[in-house]
Amino acid sequence: MFNAEFFVALSFLIFLALAIYLGLPRAVISSLDKRSKDIQDELDEARNLREEAQKILAKEKKALDKADKEIKTLIEKANKQVEELTKKAKENLKQDIERKKQSAELKIEQAKIEAINDVRKKVSDLSFQITEKYLQENLDVKTSKALIDESISEIKKNL
Repeated sequence: MFNAEFFVALSFLIFLALAIYLGLPRAVISSLDKRSKDIQDELDEARNLREEAQKILAKEKKALDKADKEIKTLIEKANKQVEELTKKAKENLKQDIERKKQSAELKIEQAKIEAINDVRKKVSDLSFQITEKYLQENLDVKTSKALIDESISEIKKNL
């Protein structure tokens, strides 16, 4: 009757009675309740942090979308400015080319006039030399005097 199993069962019952008397179940339950409350608080805090993170994420996505739109707008403005500047530069280049063309044409025209004047002067000088040579070879003193007198009288009339 009093074998080892009996003593193990009796020890177990005494241990349970003592644990109940000393409030061990209350302590275990209290500890478990505290642990459960701590876990619930951590879960609530995690849920709150998750909600805040989602709000921040949504806010940052909106800010990113806004920044993307602003960047696109800036790029469009920059492209328009580049197009306008390119157009102005082309127009200025065309005007500059036209001015240089006109300047070159004017210089060519002046060079032509100068060349014509040089040719006329050379023709005049050559004519004068030929006339002088002709007169020296073909004129005598009497005819020369008559021509000089006639030229002087012409000059006086014109003055």
